[in-house]
Amino acid sequence: MDRFRKNPHIYEINLATWLHHLSKREKRKITLGNIPEKEWADLKKKGIDIIWLMGIWQRSLFSRRVAQKEQPLIEECRSVLQDFSTDDIAGSPYAVYDYVPDPEFGLAEALIALKKRLEERGLFLILDFVPNHTACDHPWINEYPHLYVHKRAQKRKQCPDGFFLTEGSRGKFCIAHGKDPYFPPWTDTAQVDYSNPGAIHAMVDLVSDISRYCHGLRCDMAMLVVSSVFRTTWADHIDKGKSNEEELWPLAIERVGSCGRKFYWIAEVYWGMEQELLNLGFDYVYDKTFYDLLVSTDVRRLKAYLSAPVAQQEKMLRFLENHDEQRAASVFGLQKLQSAMVIHATLPGMKLWHHGQLEGNTIRVPVQLRRGPEETPVSELKAFCNALLHEVNHPVFHDGRWQLCDTSGWPDNQSHINLLAWRWALGEEKRLIVVNFSSTPAQGLVKVPQDWFARSKELLCRDPIKGESYHLHPADVSNSGLYVALQDWDFHFFTIERR
Repeated sequence: MDRFRKNPHIYEINLATWLHHLSKREKRKITLGNIPEKEWADLKKKGIDIIWLMGIWQRSLFSRRVAQKEQPLIEECRSVLQDFSTDDIAGSPYAVYDYVPDPEFGLAEALIALKKRLEERGLFLILDFVPNHTACDHPWINEYPHLYVHKRAQKRKQCPDGFFLTEGSRGKFCIAHGKDPYFPPWTDTAQVDYSNPGAIHAMVDLVSDISRYCHGLRCDMAMLVVSSVFRTTWADHIDKGKSNEEELWPLAIERVGSCGRKFYWIAEVYWGMEQELLNLGFDYVYDKTFYDLLVSTDVRRLKAYLSAPVAQQEKMLRFLENHDEQRAASVFGLQKLQSAMVIHATLPGMKLWHHGQLEGNTIRVPVQLRRGPEETPVSELKAFCNALLHEVNHPVFHDGRWQLCDTSGWPDNQSHINLLAWRWALGEEKRLIVVNFSSTPAQGLVKVPQDWFARSKELLCRDPIKGESYHLHPADVSNSGLYVALQDWDFHFFTIERR
């Protein structure tokens, strides 16, 4: 087991809340070392290729204290858990104290053993890497304060806004909190100084060390440490005279790659910087544009967006929800969600599924919480998801050829503009996906390749998800295209058979 199959499926698990849920269900403490094998077997059966254990690393006590005093976070947690107490707040998993499993989850040896168990099932393991910052109480703060954006100071009032005062073996320093330039600082974090070559090489060493635990890394806010972004964000606080133009990502990717095994790099990236991160060596990048277009129901722009080269789309990580976004069931509603899932599941690229999404969970759980609410699965959606994942596990969606289909209408009926259509082909295996992604009925003609019905007397269009079948004469399809009429938010998931 060396490489992902094409267009793989990744499953994100909030490790803290999941282990709490499993412990409650099993009536014993579940850690990395004793997760029931049934959990992995079920995910493999669904067609999942990759497990992302979100929030595995040791959390910061400082971050926990900060979080337990944040009133907006406390109010959000109260809305999520009826019996909430501040003890439920464990701190942010993205204010990392150390890149070893949090003691609540088990030891490093258990993580290495888990990786091996997943490999035996044909599953890959992805873990987080947070390059932009560490926790404010990270050991480097005391030992190597020069690795952070900092200033010398004696008193707190000498620190600029967004900095905190710390005193260690090297003296007193004002160290910057990590930040995204468009938002206030993350006050439980310390900003790594990427104008300092020593900081870059320290992070490369760190990545090299943690790569032994997994098959790849999901890199949090990966664009923040790109040299051009970092220097713009921190222009007022770094030495402009420094000529260092080294980039973290090519160095880190080369170092880990020198071990001789394939290692995967996934970038959380925004601001239209996806291609730049791919150019720096990433295998996959977040596709937030796709998510935004689905949420806004902008079919015209979505069609244009999906006309990008397939090779480019195959490098996109697409999602309907994740730990940062609201739950898909609450955003889309049940009927619209099913059509969105069909779109998501049948496009090229890596598909992310979030724990609880397939059951219709509606409550977004703050990442600082150590436990989540127990939601009742939506049986209709759960059955639909099982059927959908079963179908898209077929090799045609991974080894086949994908192509967008043209649609047309009539002078007095242009509702086809709301139809999204594409096809997959692998030898004799043919799939045709058509979705009416609108709140009104739509009719149209879908252009299908002529070689799909050459030398055949009849076409059988079978929808295995809905249990519907249609018998068509090839000449009708050849001359005008395949006629479809779909109600609002409806879809066809056709297996095409020639007879």
